[in-house]
Amino acid sequence: MLSGSYIKLVAMLPCRHANLLIWLRTKHIALNEHLHCIAKANTPYCPHCPGIREDVPHFMLKCPQYAREQQILTRHLRRRASYLPFLLSNSKAIPFLMNYINSTGCLKPTFGDVSLTQPTTS
Repeated sequence: MLSGSYIKLVAMLPCRHANLLIWLRTKHIALNEHLHCIAKANTPYCPHCPGIREDVPHFMLKCPQYAREQQILTRHLRRRASYLPFLLSNSKAIPFLMNYINSTGCLKPTFGDVSLTQPTTS
């Protein structure tokens, strides 16, 4: 059952953004760790980081391939950008999260363009 806070979070989002959030939160997303589990990838490892599993935390927070995108996320969200639960559950983080995902290009084959208009930050 979905919690009320999640329903409020996704109420104003397009369906594909809500789906993307569910996939990220459940870790059933088109990253090699999950794809390897369902026999759709030969290896669970990140294509950019030998020996490191390509999972949601690695993709969102650690992969050096996306350092520029991570810096942009940090510039807008400050320290909270390194806290995955915040990124996946805070309405203020969602536009920045979607733009991060869009700018990496990693999930475009599955979701297409997922960018959202970013609110101004003070």
